[in-house]
Amino acid sequence: HAGIIQAFSELEDQLDVLIVDTAAGIGEMVTSFVSAVHEVIVVVCDEPTSITDAYALMKVASQEFGVRRFRILINMVRTEQEAKAVFAKLIRVTDRFLDVALQYVGWVPFDDHLRKAVQRQKPVFEASPTAPAARAFRELAEQVDRWPLPSGPRGHLEFFVEQLVGAGSA
Repeated sequence: HAGIIQAFSELEDQLDVLIVDTAAGIGEMVTSFVSAVHEVIVVVCDEPTSITDAYALMKVASQEFGVRRFRILINMVRTEQEAKAVFAKLIRVTDRFLDVALQYVGWVPFDDHLRKAVQRQKPVFEASPTAPAARAFRELAEQVDRWPLPSGPRGHLEFFVEQLVGAGSA
């Protein structure tokens, strides 16, 4: 957490939205963030391990931290129909075993431009602005920008981070 706290202290502008990309799974760092954030976007691929990891995260987050809504982004698929089929798989298992609501927020296509951008250590929307993955990220960003901003912290680490960011911008 010390690295994150340091990163917040270096921010110069006030934030409306902060997106944190965590590792897959349900490690301590991942669950710390899930317990603190207003919105959880779970990124899922059409692979059994990815679906299992997503399910495990949602189970822990709902049972241990009271998270009831998860936004789902499907990654590395070729078509939107494929993305919606992956989402349907996830819905079937969560509807059966968990008391959570899932919201489909979109999909990121399998795109060789993304792999090349990562190799060049550049964001895909900078390296290849017209690439399908770049368009998908822009659409997701526009959607996130329309989500209502929370009125206050939900608790735990989030309260600490909001106090830190608020103190830095005063």
